[in-house]
Amino acid sequence: MVSARLRLSILAGHDPSGGAGIRRDVLTARSCAPTVALRTAVTAWTSQGDGRPARAWARALPCIQRELLRDGPTTQASVVKLGLIPGALVSHEFIALLTSSTSAATVVLDPVLGASAGGSLGARPESYRALARALARRARGLLVTPNLSEARALLGVSSASFGDDALARLSEALGGASVLVKDGHGEDAERVRDRLWHAGAVLELDRPRTPGPDPRGTGCALATAIACGLALGASLPDAVAAAVRWLDRARVRSVPRPDGTWHLRDRGPRLSLDGPSLVGGGAGP
Repeated sequence: MVSARLRLSILAGHDPSGGAGIRRDVLTARSCAPTVALRTAVTAWTSQGDGRPARAWARALPCIQRELLRDGPTTQASVVKLGLIPGALVSHEFIALLTSSTSAATVVLDPVLGASAGGSLGARPESYRALARALARRARGLLVTPNLSEARALLGVSSASFGDDALARLSEALGGASVLVKDGHGEDAERVRDRLWHAGAVLELDRPRTPGPDPRGTGCALATAIACGLALGASLPDAVAAAVRWLDRARVRSVPRPDGTWHLRDRGPRLSLDGPSLVGGGAGP
């Protein structure tokens, strides 16, 4: 039975490999916060994971709308996680649907621009910027979680460096959203430095780089784990710190697939909100 108020809604694309996309989001949510009620909507069907450039086909807006509203227009989530949004889907009608259904929610937006194997999947940077600005005006809060290359694309810069001033400018371009720039693919072989711009300050998550293979879907999983922390009542900085710790634990248990890729396990650890506070001085291991 669905409660009168759902806690977490997830909109994302379908990845046929199962390593990323909405399947990874659901598996992450069930591992991190099994007591949180879920609602899901598929935004796109994709072709990826076969060694060829990825492609995406947007679903019809009425289909997405039916899934979002299947429990009634007054049943809203307290947290919404947005993954792949194809460019063909970003329209005035889609933005109106999202803003009306997230007016009382905190939104975590993972801006998918492409696939690791190449190919275009998500909307263009300018469309994501417009979407973020609309969400920032209506939602209770907005966190955008790009990796380094996505952050540069969203800001329209090509420089290898992405300092605190760039974080501030990116937040402004996204309507004042909080921004978590992920450094998982950074150039430092020894350290990972994720940086969160929140409430006008930069909070850094600095830790040793985890050795081992790089599994698919870590960006999807991290954004969903953050959404789970928010749904469980954590502040945004504490939800980010808990999700980073969770992913660092989960990725060392990843498993190989027949196609040579690595995936996170279907059942991962639960999210712990009892670790060190990011505001209090870091989120190291």
